[in-house]
Amino acid sequence: MKKLNTFDQLFEKLNEHQKLAVLDKSPALLLNAHVGSGKTTVLTTKVLYLYFKEKIPLEDMVVLTFTNKAANEIKERLITLGTEHNIREDNMPFFGTFHSVANRLLSNHLGIEELGYTKDFTIMDPDEMVAMAERLIVENNYDIKFKNRLHNRLEAASRGKLLYGNMKYHDHIELLWEHITEEKKAQNKMSFDDLIQNATILLKNTTKKPKWIIVDEFQDSDRAQIEFVQAMYSPTTNIFVVGDPNQIIYTWRGSEKNVFNIFKDTFNPVEMSLPINYRSSTTILDIAKYFLEDGSDLKGTRDLGNKITVINHHDSFNEAQYIADKINSIKSDELKYSDIAVFYRTQRQSNVLEDVFNREGVPFEVSRTKSLKDIPILNWFVSLLKASVNKKDKNNLIAVLSNKEFGEGLTDAKIRKVINEESESTPTLFHKIKGFISWCKNKPLEYIHEIYEYFELDNCLSPTSSSYTENRLLITNFLHNMKEFIELSKADFSIGIVDFLNSSALYGLNFLIEDKPDEDDSVKLMTLHACKGLEFKKVFIVGVNPGRLPMKVKSDDEYEEERRLFFVGITRAMDDLEISYQTYPDDPWVFKGPSSFIDMLPKHLIERTDDKQEDRQVSLQDIRRKIIEKKQENLDDEDNVVVATATKIEVTTANEQRVKHEKYGEGLVESEDDDMITVIFDDYGSKTFTKMFVVLEYL
Repeated sequence: MKKLNTFDQLFEKLNEHQKLAVLDKSPALLLNAHVGSGKTTVLTTKVLYLYFKEKIPLEDMVVLTFTNKAANEIKERLITLGTEHNIREDNMPFFGTFHSVANRLLSNHLGIEELGYTKDFTIMDPDEMVAMAERLIVENNYDIKFKNRLHNRLEAASRGKLLYGNMKYHDHIELLWEHITEEKKAQNKMSFDDLIQNATILLKNTTKKPKWIIVDEFQDSDRAQIEFVQAMYSPTTNIFVVGDPNQIIYTWRGSEKNVFNIFKDTFNPVEMSLPINYRSSTTILDIAKYFLEDGSDLKGTRDLGNKITVINHHDSFNEAQYIADKINSIKSDELKYSDIAVFYRTQRQSNVLEDVFNREGVPFEVSRTKSLKDIPILNWFVSLLKASVNKKDKNNLIAVLSNKEFGEGLTDAKIRKVINEESESTPTLFHKIKGFISWCKNKPLEYIHEIYEYFELDNCLSPTSSSYTENRLLITNFLHNMKEFIELSKADFSIGIVDFLNSSALYGLNFLIEDKPDEDDSVKLMTLHACKGLEFKKVFIVGVNPGRLPMKVKSDDEYEEERRLFFVGITRAMDDLEISYQTYPDDPWVFKGPSSFIDMLPKHLIERTDDKQEDRQVSLQDIRRKIIEKKQENLDDEDNVVVATATKIEVTTANEQRVKHEKYGEGLVESEDDDMITVIFDDYGSKTFTKMFVVLEYL
């Protein structure tokens, strides 16, 4: 098939709804784009139309997305389609995520000094913010409840919400938040939220405004992001936003539930829609219509397809075993493992699937949020570089020197003496950190690999340790990536390092190390929140029981969001969809039998199947115990265990965290994820709690 590389060729492929949106020149347009309706194609074609036909320079457009993947996809499409016209990435300085565009504005275009910062500020990722908070709590003896949910509490505090969970009385969270705000400015550092808020403040006072603002996935916007867009806007600016009200699923983390009404009230836009779905079979779309919140029409272009399968399993182990067997039986040249996905409501549900898939030889990849903490050596090395390029960065300096594995292992008291020059002996690493900027001065870029020798990292990595070779490779690859980045940006040596570190904070591990390519032939396991924007030929949605999907909710708004989440899961399926529930779910807050969402499915479009092995009383705990015992036989190192699965390597460290509960007393944390925590209590055995509602004192 001939590659499209001109606007006219691309435009001819669009349907009438898409063409109207591309050609529209209204001052403000709200485009309601249904799932699978080709919104990315429309957005890309819109940019090309403005560039080729309306002669709007790309530099005069701001294109905002919510994920790096979406931003990169748009830029790559534009570069490919505009090859003959020399479209390059540096033509698109304001194409990217909200945070990356805000960072570019603050670093290069806005008078950030007005706010008490300098241009070489560094960006804190969420883990670094929590580390700062933990240090301030200890230093100031703050009384903070729900310490195990500190990240969530800080996010809530930033929005003025001081009481959390079942709290009736205030603690010191407000004082802590005020202290963090002062500390960030003192250390010339910004969090992700600061990027948006500070850019918004400064944009309000600028006269240079873009000619066009284009926003993708507008339904995910929070109040601060809406204000950021408003601050860029002027009466001569056109604004074009694309979103789907049926996919508002992130209000729990701050997105604005009434975002479309706010936009309508502010900009009085023309409204259009993209109603035609190109992804799913007609049967899947007919099922999805029952979960549409706004009652809008959803049209398809494909044939009827197979009925939806609804199946009951004895428990989660039987469910996982059935899915593994089914995948192995249907896998073929036409249906690869990578065409198949399994969705669940909470991350903890993946555990049994991973165990069974690993045992049955089903290759899989688990979608989990990654951070630098997952790679200790890079986490420490990034802290080392941040402390070295930012002389005010007290937090990372402490993190580097106190680290027992790679740093000096100094106590807080010793570090204070070193910083205040009261110590009789100053660690070599401290001298290296303080002298780094001078060392960088006038260095050509080729010297970047000498950073390894400058810090004498062999002494930090312990050449005799089993992890030395891997850790050294991670650092050398990191330095290689940093060199390539600086070459492209044409920045000075030290300034380029700062830019690279800020990019690593914004883009995460996908920016730092090469992950598995998306085309790897493995089944994808992920939460329903993580599946948004993806599509698969075959989809399983598991554990659809009352109390889990929908979750136990307190209001109609929360119930509607759960329903939208189920809608998102359904509409990821292209050809086949199976939905299952359990008679004996693992978690005590989940009820047996089908969810109300299953009861909503129209009977003429589904095929119900009972589990043929319902009489087998399989104990999931027994199976798991046997699997764990099998793994234990192969352990060589009790403190640092590498567990190999079919497609991933997970490093688990034997950090025994003890906690105290008001009723059950002291116990040991067995497992936890974003939502749940399981504790083995000394006197009461294993108990599992929802983090939102349990108060645990960490000992």
